[in-house]
Amino acid sequence: MIPLLKPTNWRPHVALDVGTATTRIAAGSRLMEQPSMIGRKRALSGGVVVDGETAWHILKPLLDRARVCGIVKPCVLACAPSDARYEERQLLVDSIMRSGAASAAVIPEPLAAAIGAGIDVSSPYARMVVDIGEGVTDCAIISSSEIRACCAVRIGCARMRSAIVKNIGGEYGDDLADDLMRRFGLARSPEDAGSVAVAASIELVLEEIAAKLSLFVRDLPAEMGCDVIDSGICLTGGGALIPGVRRYLEERIGISICVADNPRHSVVEGARAILPVMLMLNRWH
Repeated sequence: MIPLLKPTNWRPHVALDVGTATTRIAAGSRLMEQPSMIGRKRALSGGVVVDGETAWHILKPLLDRARVCGIVKPCVLACAPSDARYEERQLLVDSIMRSGAASAAVIPEPLAAAIGAGIDVSSPYARMVVDIGEGVTDCAIISSSEIRACCAVRIGCARMRSAIVKNIGGEYGDDLADDLMRRFGLARSPEDAGSVAVAASIELVLEEIAAKLSLFVRDLPAEMGCDVIDSGICLTGGGALIPGVRRYLEERIGISICVADNPRHSVVEGARAILPVMLMLNRWH
């Protein structure tokens, strides 16, 4: 039985995805988003908080809106890359607590992504998820509600965008590079020289990611590897929406890949789904 008078039981419970590009918070039926930067200052790099002050400015108004009657502080479930060091996780927790949380807990990002993508993580058969975010690509093998193996590479959409700016140069900035990346992706059109340069830039970065994932899959135990081959890989994160990325990784790794229905929101929705479990198991700190 859950003790109803325990403070964490009557507080609001919110899910938080503090991403390198966008911070998303799910509170009740609401989903709030805002860029993970103030002016030109970025709160995160490589998927982890590097500027606690900027993170505070981003998180405080979001957590204020999650309070009950503007008074009762929320319990916050946040996500961090699977390779986040203790210091990086602690800076995230400190930023959340300073922003007005009553308590905070952190779970691995790919676990939340898998749940948010609709994967049955309770199954005894291994399932693989790859989350391509702004600053980190994180993947995990999950079975029986636990991460059995994981790997992360601090490369994502930001590196692709930077490669486009570097290779094309001229008047191209991040915004225009992002538009080209989302519009052309890996498609090469003979009539459009720009698309060829964009595809080549993205592929340079994607090859690094693919090499890491291929090595990870190749080193899996035989039984786990067979499960992944049978079930395929689920792709989440904003990078999953870049044209051609799914097919490129599929051909490079040699395993079928599907894209989640709402890849940008998989992490925060997965964390939202875990909130009742956190309450039942009393995992709030």
